[in-house]
Amino acid sequence: MNTTKFSLTVIIGLFLLVQGLFAQDNQVNMFIKYDFEHIADSTKKEDPITRSMYLYIGNGSSFYSMAPMEKNQEQGALHISMDAVGQSDGLVNLYTPFGTGESPCLVTMLGQLYKVHPNKNYKIDWAISEEKRDIGGYACIKATGQFGSRTYEAWFTEEIPFPVGPWKLNGSPGAILEAKDLTNEVRFRYAGLDKVTDKMPLMEIDKLPELPYEKYRKAMENSKADKLGAMMAQLPAGATVKFKTQDGREISQEQAEALMKENGKNKQKFQLNNPVERTIK
Repeated sequence: MNTTKFSLTVIIGLFLLVQGLFAQDNQVNMFIKYDFEHIADSTKKEDPITRSMYLYIGNGSSFYSMAPMEKNQEQGALHISMDAVGQSDGLVNLYTPFGTGESPCLVTMLGQLYKVHPNKNYKIDWAISEEKRDIGGYACIKATGQFGSRTYEAWFTEEIPFPVGPWKLNGSPGAILEAKDLTNEVRFRYAGLDKVTDKMPLMEIDKLPELPYEKYRKAMENSKADKLGAMMAQLPAGATVKFKTQDGREISQEQAEALMKENGKNKQKFQLNNPVERTIK
């Protein structure tokens, strides 16, 4: 099995515990789908990490996710990807508030939900050019900026007036629909946009406890040997769990464990030696 193609999503229903974390006044207005590509192992340039990623845009924040939110999901259902650690630092669940000056926060499950600030007080100074192009029917403008020791070329549209973008690429005058670094090692390609009419609230991460970044990294490293088992052992009583592959196929826990074991063998031949964010402040 190719480690770059493997994806296992765990949908955790912690309905009583996390229902209050979802803000009724911060509804999802739309979401953008991206095809993410990252040459994470510099010795395997022909075999990049590839993954569909989703950016949910609310009234006051955005949520960058490794799995699609289901329009009919019960409030409190959480999607946790089991394959992100050790593959790409671009595969995260990331919450970004608008207009507060706050950095994006990782949202992670380590026995309970935590928010993790990987960076403090960063800002991308986008240089906006006069170059324009059409992406998905939206008039886009080219901007260039530096982040994480990479220089990015991004295309944003003022037709979607939110300062959002894939991963940590945000702060432009409109939504970034496509972006790539100038080495072509990291790409976010536009793969569609849907406006949301069903009720889909975003999480209020202010109610989550904060975990220092270094403790988060250490906990994730410790769980690598049996990541699925470690997570299952820490789930609170009453949690319901569903397992799905990247193509949406529901599988049993036994099948999920077998996939994780097989993927672990493949990862022995893989090294994350070329992260998206080369420097972490």
